[in-house]
Amino acid sequence: MARQSRSTLAGRRAASRAADAVSKLPVNSVLPAITGTKTQGQTLTCSSGTWSKTPSYTYQWRRDGVAIIGATASTRVLALADVGALMSCTVKATKSGVSAVATSAQTTAIVGL
Repeated sequence: MARQSRSTLAGRRAASRAADAVSKLPVNSVLPAITGTKTQGQTLTCSSGTWSKTPSYTYQWRRDGVAIIGATASTRVLALADVGALMSCTVKATKSGVSAVATSAQTTAIVGL
């Protein structure tokens, strides 16, 4: 079985695509952060953090480390289901079809009313 290497045309193309992707990859230098009052009914905001390459962002809120279905805005109104949980948010930064992710630190436990 032949192996792809830089000495073959296919190997050179693969290496070129990989190098191109790395050059476009957004790099995170400051993690996303959560601000707001950690009480049921209040709104938390997830910052995007600081990234190279001026990417676009998508967000995913997490409750105790598990993605919350449908919670994909940069803000979240805390619900009854969030009470007692630790919240975090993951930011996906995308530039020229290449993406990287970074996750905030978890909050303290969410307080109920």
